[in-house]
Amino acid sequence: MSKLLRLSDVQAKIGGLSRVTIWRLEQKERFPKRRVVTPKIVVWDEAEIDEWIKSCKPGNGYMPAVKHSAKGGLQKRPPRKN
Repeated sequence: MSKLLRLSDVQAKIGGLSRVTIWRLEQKERFPKRRVVTPKIVVWDEAEIDEWIKSCKPGNGYMPAVKHSAKGGLQKRPPRKN
């Protein structure tokens, strides 16, 4: 097994994505899954993070397979209906 990275190490390696963004990508299976060491400590396998970085296409930002709008930003959800 390769080196295990804490959240701050992962964020530094991939360009500072927020904790919530990483969590959202994990939920959509677009980011390597974390491993729970203790209830307060989670880690990621460095080899999986490196592979994820390689899968990012140039010009597509830092999130592979994420839809972007024509203006270059992420697509927004439609407003909620009351």
